[in-house]
Amino acid sequence: MNIRQMQIFRALCEELNFTKTAARLNMTQPAVSHVVAELERETGTPLFDRIGKNVYLTDFGRALVPYARNAVAAAA
Repeated sequence: MNIRQMQIFRALCEELNFTKTAARLNMTQPAVSHVVAELERETGTPLFDRIGKNVYLTDFGRALVPYARNAVAAAA
């Protein structure tokens, strides 16, 4: 995991919408999806449940949120 991935993860946790997250970070929606897929591969577990157009944090995703916030804050 790197800081950029944590920034994107944190933003998606706040927005719970891939398109809004992409717009907020000046990225494309597929780029946000790619980063999330990389994180999910690295952690070996889903971070988000995608039900239709709705996005929800999984239990593991919720557990990762404080670490992501601390990592982004430490890097700033």
